[in-house]
Amino acid sequence: MRHVLLAVVVAASLLLAWRVRELAKSGRALHAREVAARAMAERILRAEESRRLDPPADARLKPYEFLGALVSERRIDGLEPVASAERDLWRAGGYLFHVRLLNRLGRPIPRRPADSQAEPGLGSDFELWAWPAERQDVVLALYFGSDAGFLLQGENGAHAGQDAHPEDASATSPAREVERSESGATREWITLADIRDA
Repeated sequence: MRHVLLAVVVAASLLLAWRVRELAKSGRALHAREVAARAMAERILRAEESRRLDPPADARLKPYEFLGALVSERRIDGLEPVASAERDLWRAGGYLFHVRLLNRLGRPIPRRPADSQAEPGLGSDFELWAWPAERQDVVLALYFGSDAGFLLQGENGAHAGQDAHPEDASATSPAREVERSESGATREWITLADIRDA
């Protein structure tokens, strides 16, 4: 009987050790995807800042642009277009990226309108959103960036997959909330980088 109990304890210990090892490996893989998404979001913010400082002479929108234009201007690479009728959507690794421009009234425009003159001030402000591409990956972080130059990270929990709309869930800009806080963080968002300080 003692041998049976010992065998059960050893088997349970081995199973537990295997499970812990697999969870750690899974956690490292999730972390690597978040780090890659953070790096891409930072590159996009730097591309927007570069465009602000040096816009093309013939640009219809200034100073900022949608991701499609940044890619065509060769300011950023590593993104693949995602078919979407409602917004300019791109993918890199396990994350989706969306830049929407705001007009003079702060109204977000998710993709280039047929007549950009119909939206006064379009291109003077932007918001960058990044979220997990796979529906089951809601545990991964959510990223936000804007013309303020901050890259923010928030807890996700709900936004994953191509049909997710994290940009529509927030009533106010996360960057404005963080700017108003003394610590550079809110309950929902922490500041990862300020590209204008770098």
